[in-house]
Amino acid sequence: MGKSIFARIMLSAGVLILAILLCQIVFGFFFSQSAFIDYKKRTSESLFYELKANYSDDLDGIFTITRKAEEENIDVMVFDDHTFIYSSRNPSIPLIRNAFVRISPSILPLFVERPKAVPLSAEGMGGGPPVGNGEMLSLTGRFEYKGQNRYVMMMTPIESIDTSVRLLTRVNVIISCFALIAGLACAYVFSRMFSRHVRDMRAVAQHVASMRFDLRANEDIGVTELNELSASINTMAERLKAMFADLKHKNERLRLDIDQQLRLDKMRREFVANVSHELKTPLCLLQLYSENLKSGLDSIDRDFYCDTIIDEVKKLDEMAKSLLDVASIENGLSSMKLSRLDLSGFCGKLLSETEVVFREIRLDVSVEDGLYVDGDAHYIEQAMKNYIMNAVSHTAAGGRVSIALRGEGGDALFSVFNEGRPISDGDAERVWESFYKTDRARAREEESHAGLGLYIVKTVINAHGGEFGLENRDGGVCFWFSLPLAGASSAVLPAPQPAASAN
Repeated sequence: MGKSIFARIMLSAGVLILAILLCQIVFGFFFSQSAFIDYKKRTSESLFYELKANYSDDLDGIFTITRKAEEENIDVMVFDDHTFIYSSRNPSIPLIRNAFVRISPSILPLFVERPKAVPLSAEGMGGGPPVGNGEMLSLTGRFEYKGQNRYVMMMTPIESIDTSVRLLTRVNVIISCFALIAGLACAYVFSRMFSRHVRDMRAVAQHVASMRFDLRANEDIGVTELNELSASINTMAERLKAMFADLKHKNERLRLDIDQQLRLDKMRREFVANVSHELKTPLCLLQLYSENLKSGLDSIDRDFYCDTIIDEVKKLDEMAKSLLDVASIENGLSSMKLSRLDLSGFCGKLLSETEVVFREIRLDVSVEDGLYVDGDAHYIEQAMKNYIMNAVSHTAAGGRVSIALRGEGGDALFSVFNEGRPISDGDAERVWESFYKTDRARAREEESHAGLGLYIVKTVINAHGGEFGLENRDGGVCFWFSLPLAGASSAVLPAPQPAASAN
């Protein structure tokens, strides 16, 4: 397992600062003295050539040139063949003169035109008395001034250099220790801050990986790279959120499409099964009666058999026509022939045509005049007749059926109420399906009800842009549909002619 960013930063900072500290200590103990001596040599040699180039016997002028020597702890002395001219320490002239007289024979050969600063023992030069204690860094040179020699001697104690080196080394060690502590403290603070931002970004990334998009990374950290990384994570989160929402929406639509397809497949299978069931009985009757007729039995009533065969064929023909009409409307194969219709007249005419079916039923009628709609007369007649025949088929003898047509809020509302048992919630949603019957035994009824009537109503009303439904009321059930009203016009179709009843 790798180290954390915090540990790596602390380790790197500590190693770097410790390396700098060790370099300073090694330099202080092993190289600083040589560096200082080299520096003093270069300073002495540079000062000599500067003094040579700008020399005059004026003491103030010499002092101005050699002032830097005093700052560097370098003693400067200038003299000629006979006279002591200048000393940066200002010794008494008699003492220096006497010393010079004693040492001059031995030291004069040391003064050259291109001098170099070299370590030299501080014992008496030329056998004279010593001029100091310990080893010295000495430069002895000469140059001509107005035809006369001028001798320059520069000396600095090496002991003072060692003292400066030790002091500097001690100071460097103290500063390095302080820098180590301060550097580690700064590295700790920075690494904590840096790693905290990285942890925050990691938390956001983990939320995104878990398909949660509620967190966002801070884009104002103060570090350019981290700001860019945070912005990239946020952009990724936004895009993934949008893609996830779009995918969820598409999955929902796909699920709905699959559910719809499953329902359609189920309805298709039920439709085939229902058609097969509905055709089975009349086909069996046709086969049975035909075989009996062909057999020539004397005991059968040939007229009854022939009438039964004709009735069954008519019922099959009506069922086939109904199926073809519904399929044509649903698949757009049959276009609606819309025209201005007097729906009030349609309703009155239809009731007069079907009054024979109400012989054993009490009928209440309420039709409002002057209601006009734009629709196809043939299909609207089918829808109204199917409601009426559905009510009659589910009403016992002596029961009541109420038929009403009225205007309501810009629509023409047609309703048929019949006394009888209420329809359960489960059946209320399915009675609009083809071949669906509330009695699951599917017993053949006198009215040859095949379960297509309400399905035809749904299909026709949907094609006209209307609404339909049913309501359980006290003592019975009310079926209704509504169509948008149209303004009254002289070009109104007459009431429909009698047509074949639809199931």
